[in-house]
Amino acid sequence: MRMHGTVNMFGPALFKASSVITIHASQSRLSILILLLPVVVCLAGCGKTAVEPVSEKVWESPNLLVNGEDLNRIKEDVASGKGVVQEAYAGLIATADGMLSASPNPIVGVLQVPGFYTSEREMQQRITRQLRQDARTAHALALAYALTKKPEYAKKSKEFLFAWVDSLTRPVNGGAWWQIVMLANRGDTPLVITYSFPAFLFAFDLLKGEGYLSDEEIASFRAWLRPFVAYCRSEIWYKNNHHNWQVVFLMCAGHALEDPVLFQDAVNYYRHGIKGQIAADGRLPKELSRKEKAGTYTLMALEGMTQAVHLAERHGYPDLRDLRSKKGGTLKSALDFYVKYLDDPVAWAQYTNAKQVNAPKDPSDWGYIFELPYRWWMEDAYRTHMTKRPYGYAVERCYTLDFATLLFAAPR
Repeated sequence: MRMHGTVNMFGPALFKASSVITIHASQSRLSILILLLPVVVCLAGCGKTAVEPVSEKVWESPNLLVNGEDLNRIKEDVASGKGVVQEAYAGLIATADGMLSASPNPIVGVLQVPGFYTSEREMQQRITRQLRQDARTAHALALAYALTKKPEYAKKSKEFLFAWVDSLTRPVNGGAWWQIVMLANRGDTPLVITYSFPAFLFAFDLLKGEGYLSDEEIASFRAWLRPFVAYCRSEIWYKNNHHNWQVVFLMCAGHALEDPVLFQDAVNYYRHGIKGQIAADGRLPKELSRKEKAGTYTLMALEGMTQAVHLAERHGYPDLRDLRSKKGGTLKSALDFYVKYLDDPVAWAQYTNAKQVNAPKDPSDWGYIFELPYRWWMEDAYRTHMTKRPYGYAVERCYTLDFATLLFAAPR
């Protein structure tokens, strides 16, 4: 690290016995922290992962948001005229048809995303929109192909997918080097990867499962993916929504790469995170500290957590759904607590550090979050917040659960 106009405290002079360097106590503590940080990370993540036994079939495609059985169920429900599923299917096809004339808009070169809470917010938002738009388009088209077998959908989905493979090279830190003091030197590069890339991986999984990708194309996609996985591999120490999305991305990547160790690491990360993330009554304290945005950040965390549990169960890990935090909270209690927010955002503000919190115009606007939980627990309280069904493409506040109603609508 080169420092202009200052003494480099980390150079050889620091370690020479004959040299005397006087620094303030606070600087000394900071120096020790930075020097020890790699050691702490290594101790936390360098041990050999013990992989729990799961069936080899879990690595077959598709097996992320949906598998072959799910696709057949959806087709049967559409054919038999099941209302909400048929309506959701029609929404998918209309969306996919509108995308056939679209062109991908990949980032050429490195992915470098500055922090949202910086002077470069506009750039952060532009990059994020660009990435998420194309990733979600690839997924929507791949899903339409899996359900219809119409080749035009697959061709266009692959066009979007490989435009990024051929253009985006690798991730780099989006913050300044000195921001390591606040642990913010990476900017939002890792976060944007983890909540955007899953849609690319859903598309890849569907196209691969339908036999639309050649062995060379599969290898090319995996080679492109690996640097992004390596960049996001070390477990995030602060267990909030960022940690939840890291788990989702690594699970999806573990499946795409057919890497049991990577998937197991992601499962273990989830187990670590939930221990301190959910209070006894279901609140998520780290998200409630986000002032007026406490409600939307809680939603962001819950979307990551529900997907992680679903993906884990797809791959032979059944324990995450009912896992308890140190305080006794569970994913279900967190969802139940969130219902209180949708019912009365003003009263819910008492749990935050703000007088009021952001809220949807209608309690069902964000009801996509309950599609999976309702399938699991059949709670009437969830169903009453899903009156805007079907939840399709680009629902407000949704990151990667596009077409949630079509994919997860509970059997009637």
